[in-house]
Amino acid sequence: MHVVVALDPVPTLVAPAQRRGIALRPLHDAPHAAVRLARWRPHEGCAPGRLHMVRAGQRSVRAMLLVEDADALAAGLEAGADDAVLERAHPVEIVARLLALLRGVRHDGVMTIGDLTIDRAARRVWRGGVALHLLPREYAVLEYLADQAGSTISRDALLRAVWDRAFDPGTNVVQVQMSRLRAKLDAAGPPLLHTDRGRGYRLGDPPWRGSPAPGS
Repeated sequence: MHVVVALDPVPTLVAPAQRRGIALRPLHDAPHAAVRLARWRPHEGCAPGRLHMVRAGQRSVRAMLLVEDADALAAGLEAGADDAVLERAHPVEIVARLLALLRGVRHDGVMTIGDLTIDRAARRVWRGGVALHLLPREYAVLEYLADQAGSTISRDALLRAVWDRAFDPGTNVVQVQMSRLRAKLDAAGPPLLHTDRGRGYRLGDPPWRGSPAPGS
């Protein structure tokens, strides 16, 4: 799994999040992230106002507030935050809570990987807010890779899952579909579909090292 969570800078979360397959991005760099973590302190304004800013008017966005004390935690939850956690909580706990919110996003039938959004119910795909028109087989390949985003998927695994073939027919059908899908994805943003030579294909950003890295 490789997903993006937008957040106010919290350096201590970077390493534990990456170990769980989560890439962290600053709020202003991840406008399509479905889960967002932000600091909030009562003296900085009302919780509803902070939540509206974090969600950027998108009701589907899950918002977690990072707060100073129990009173602020209760106020944040009463204001409508999906979760709230104390700043002094262990980073592993905070990441676990983010994972729980991400599972909720997936259960709603909408998946987000970087700036890529997949609506499974409608079988529709957007990248950076631009609708991508995928053929049924292209969508099936993308959905399978998205379910295991961040992991390298072999050609044989794709043949079994998407083409229902238990053996290699000796054709380049996988490569052809990957080329077509990559062209459509790349037309709307930086490289997101990568080839790991000799191993297979991987959907997701390159590993994060503190700032977005160029596509591989």
